[in-house]
Amino acid sequence: MVKIRRLQYQLDAVKQIEQFNGRVLLADEMGLGKSIEVLLWLWKHPELKPVIVVCPASLKWVWENFIHQILNIRCDVLQGTAPPKNRLFRKHSFIVINYEILQYWLPFLKKLNIKVLIIDECHYQKSIRAKRTKAIWELSKNIPHIIAMSGTPLTNRPSELWTTLRLIRPDLYKSFFSYAFHFCNPIRRPWGWDYKGAANLTELHRQLKSTMMIRRLKKNVLTELPDKTRTIIPLDIEKREDYNKAVHNFIAWLSKQSITKAKKAKKAEQLVKMGYLKRLAAELKMKAVFSWIDNCIEYNDGKLVVYCTHRKIVQMLANKYKGICVVIDGSTSPKKRKLAVRAFQTNKQKRIFIGNIKAAGVGITLTAASILAFIELDWVPGNHTQAEDRIHRIGQKDTASIYYLIAKDTIEEYLCQLIQKKQEILTSTLDGKNKTNQLNIFDELEKALRKGK
Repeated sequence: MVKIRRLQYQLDAVKQIEQFNGRVLLADEMGLGKSIEVLLWLWKHPELKPVIVVCPASLKWVWENFIHQILNIRCDVLQGTAPPKNRLFRKHSFIVINYEILQYWLPFLKKLNIKVLIIDECHYQKSIRAKRTKAIWELSKNIPHIIAMSGTPLTNRPSELWTTLRLIRPDLYKSFFSYAFHFCNPIRRPWGWDYKGAANLTELHRQLKSTMMIRRLKKNVLTELPDKTRTIIPLDIEKREDYNKAVHNFIAWLSKQSITKAKKAKKAEQLVKMGYLKRLAAELKMKAVFSWIDNCIEYNDGKLVVYCTHRKIVQMLANKYKGICVVIDGSTSPKKRKLAVRAFQTNKQKRIFIGNIKAAGVGITLTAASILAFIELDWVPGNHTQAEDRIHRIGQKDTASIYYLIAKDTIEEYLCQLIQKKQEILTSTLDGKNKTNQLNIFDELEKALRKGK
């Protein structure tokens, strides 16, 4: 084993994984080193091979580096959708594969007598009907040890947790319906049951802690880690009349909707229209965004991380700060992604990191910066927490300052308020806080927009 710094809370996690017999929901807050904890446990059990890691595509090479760095062994990183007929794996079998191609490799992998399945960013398989979830369930059959990892295993509502819980402890979570009726406060709708609610969260938290979940917060185990502060920066938009016209058209469209119209069809169209308002608000505030960023890098010697959701916004920022920025979005290859992170961390000339929240919000360390700004908001609260902790993690020496640049009197302002409220439900289940109100973010956003007309 390569010598690394092992912190006491990480060694405690290894003991807990042992106590849970290697069937664990490892939900330590982001930045605490969950990958290290898992690999330390595996180091104690060299007999447990092969090991397979399922993760987002962007993290495959991160895992390869970690396995080599900590265990001093090489692993096989699988790619493509056409597995070779004859494939020889290395003696010390560590296999890394991404969610998107897992289904194509299933027949091949199921022959390997896998001993440990590691599922990184396990919230990626929260949907019962998704192909990736079904593929993981199929792969998991007869695997004795399963470790699901995520700093935010619950990104929206308790119903999303069941796929992971069933995977780790099928003996305790056999039926979705019994779980949902106890913890999801189901409501009978004309089209069927709605499981977007929450109930008995204190009981769920205690149940998880006693049977499978390892969950520690930075503030409790890393007292030397600097604080994280959040500040909302309201910004004016240009062409207010254009935005107001778009809002008026949206409200008019809502008013004409028939109550007998298919609910799913209405919601799908409503989401598209809300997305348009969200994108328009972002575009109209960019002059103010540029001014804020200019002031930030002018009056601070350090670096800045900015996150967006739309490609157009990413491109506008990249064009504006060409030469002093690095960019990671959905089109960035794993190799270029690695080079971009390295350049930002080590090159003094690269002052700004520009990332798409989903493409660059996990699996990377950006501690060269202590300031982070969200130019746009994601629909999912957990995605913001993931992105924030790219700078608020081990290696950070300064207070992590998080800024939300919000277009004043627009859908962004409503969305920001809702996301803060929605975050309470995540804290309730994972951290044992007693907050029980759950919001359907789109319905609440619709109500806010109606009131504002």
